Amino acid sequence: MTVQSVPPEELEKFSTNHRREILFYLHQLIKDGERVSVSFNEGNDMFLTVLLAVDEDHDQLIFDWGGSEETNQKLLKSERNFFICAPHGVKNLFMTGAVQETVYQGRRAFVTQLPKRYTRLQRREFFRLVLPITRRPTCTLPAPEGQPPLQLPVIDISVGGLAMEMPDPRPPFEVGQRLPGALIEFRNGLRLVVTLEVRNVGPLERGNKVMGRIGCRFVDLPIHDEHLLQHFITEEQREERARLGL
Repeated sequence: MTVQSVPPEELEKFSTNHRREILFYLHQLIKDGERVSVSFNEGNDMFLTVLLAVDEDHDQLIFDWGGSEETNQKLLKSERNFFICAPHGVKNLFMTGAVQETVYQGRRAFVTQLPKRYTRLQRREFFRLVLPITRRPTCTLPAPEGQPPLQLPVIDISVGGLAMEMPDPRPPFEVGQRLPGALIEFRNGLRLVVTLEVRNVGPLERGNKVMGRIGCRFVDLPIHDEHLLQHFITEEQREERARLGL
C-alpha cells in the first residue's frame, strides 16, 4: 500500500497530530525493530530501513543508512519522504521533509525532523491488539480424552483472530486444523467459546528463549461475540492511552 492509494477521508479518520502520541508510536517502532519502507522522489524510489532513535529535545528522528550508496544520495536530495510499515497488520504512515547525513553510535545514519502527523489504518478486520503480559487473556483448548486441556496465553487478538504462545518452539498444530470449543477468558470476566482455525505456526523469540506461536482465525464468530470482542479491544486501548497520559 502506498500513501497515494489511501483515500483522503481514511487518512483523516485515522491520523493524529498530537506530539506525545506520535512519539509513542515512533518509540514503539524502534523498540520492535520494525522494518520501514521509505518512499521518495514522487514514489519512484524506495528503500528499507529501521528507525534508530528519537531526539525529543531537537524534534529529530534518526534512521539507518541504506545499503545502496546511490539510493542514499538520492534520498539526501529529496524534500518529501513517506515512511510506511505494518506492525501487527496495522498500516503506519507518516511524512517528513528533507533528511541529512549524521553519525549515530559510530555509524552513518540519516536524521530528519519529526513528523507533524501520523496515520495508523486500524481497520477492524486486520487490526490486532498486542497484549502486555499482565493483561493477557487465556485460551483453553480441549484435549483428547484422558489428557488435560491445554491452557495458553493470548499474545494478540482482533475481531478476526488471535495468536497464542506456548513453551514448545514446535507447536503440535497444523495449518488448516480446526480447534472447536476453545474457551477464551478475559480479565474483565468475559468468556467466549469459539472455533479456531490454525493459520500459521512457528517459533517466537522471547529474549534468550525460543517459544512457539500459533496464529488462528475465528470460524463463524457470531456478531454478538464480535461486538463483545471489539468492546474489549477498545477498552484495552483506552486504558493504555490513559496509562501513558495520551
